[in-house]
Amino acid sequence: MVLTPTAKQQYMFALESVVREVGERVLAFDGRVHDTQHIRGHEESSIDSHAYQLAVGAFERHFAGFGSDKFKYLFELRELQDVETPSVDEKYLVLRIDEIDGTTNTKRALASSLRHRPSAAVTIALCEDESMGSIVVGAVYDMLNNVTFSGMRIEGHHLAFADRMLLNPHDFAQKQGDSSTRIMVVGYSNKERAKKAEIEAAILAADRTGRDFRVYEGCRSSTIDVLNIARNQFDAYVDARALWPQSGAMLYPYDIAGVIPVALGCGLVVTDAYGNPVNTYSAKNVPLSVIIARPKLHPQLVEAIRSALPKRE
Repeated sequence: MVLTPTAKQQYMFALESVVREVGERVLAFDGRVHDTQHIRGHEESSIDSHAYQLAVGAFERHFAGFGSDKFKYLFELRELQDVETPSVDEKYLVLRIDEIDGTTNTKRALASSLRHRPSAAVTIALCEDESMGSIVVGAVYDMLNNVTFSGMRIEGHHLAFADRMLLNPHDFAQKQGDSSTRIMVVGYSNKERAKKAEIEAAILAADRTGRDFRVYEGCRSSTIDVLNIARNQFDAYVDARALWPQSGAMLYPYDIAGVIPVALGCGLVVTDAYGNPVNTYSAKNVPLSVIIARPKLHPQLVEAIRSALPKRE
């Protein structure tokens, strides 16, 4: 289903309301925080279940005025219940939803005796079909900084907003106030830590000056990691976990889809680890690799890590 620019804007406003409402209510959770079960390799906690119910209710409220549009809801851990799924011959829009990106950060923060805002986000992408290339709107509520980010694709270009303020991509093209280039190479709890170390070593070896590139881990929320590039805290995000199957935590479309329009609207470059577009990935539970970086840095990273990646068939 192809949306008009006006429809995209209306959906963007609705999704901004959904992610903020869910995020604020998650932060207000005062129940017992504990793990309840494992779903598809993920630890589901009481806060996951609560966030899922909050998201369902928010969609019912904020999407009530959109008439006959049909949706396929792709949540992180479960299928949406009690909502009729469109048939294969119907036109429908796809919503990729991560009710909490950074669940461990969130449940730990809410269970802490020193309660605090977690490095976590509520993130949703609106897509015209089930490919990653069909993302037209993204909305993210940054729980840590209490900011709603959104992005929208219009005529092949992307616009990004922070609390409805239009962001200028020229402001993000280069690092500011620092001579070093700070690069996140994400491993989190993935078991292939040695592979991560090889990528880090390849990046450091590509540093012609020997003092420019610095490598770091992420914060356990991919969305917040990417936003931290826009915030000038880092300059690139490299996540190749998906290239070593069965090795533990990996990046999935629902983790990153909502923030991709924001990153593109800020002028950042988004590809897989080999430098190819990510738009061929499907909405199924297929992990993906990504490099998200400032424009001049991106090709350097693609070239630098090539030798450390598995050869593509």
